[in-house]
Amino acid sequence: MAFVEAPTTEDEIAEVARRVPGWKLINMFQGGKTPLVPVPRLKELGYHVIIIPSDTQRAAIKAMQRVLAAIVRDGSAAAMAADMVTFKEREAVVDTSGFLDRGKRYGV
Repeated sequence: MAFVEAPTTEDEIAEVARRVPGWKLINMFQGGKTPLVPVPRLKELGYHVIIIPSDTQRAAIKAMQRVLAAIVRDGSAAAMAADMVTFKEREAVVDTSGFLDRGKRYGV
């Protein structure tokens, strides 16, 4: 698989896809050197794997900064409740019950 890194125009993205045989991976993220091209378009051009390595992490950091600012300002995160998943949803995402079950199974 060819890792296509930092083409600077959509024309370059298309040219690489035409010229490089086989599987191609391209790196997309907000603020990078490569212009953002929608995933369906990248697939049309011949890219097989599209990675977006930092956008979700950067969004999570921004959200954490907002909630921490609310805690500093208000003494709690109550003002941010609408921007947070419920505790039950959080438990499902991190699979707490699965970890607890494995702990019981392995005697931890």
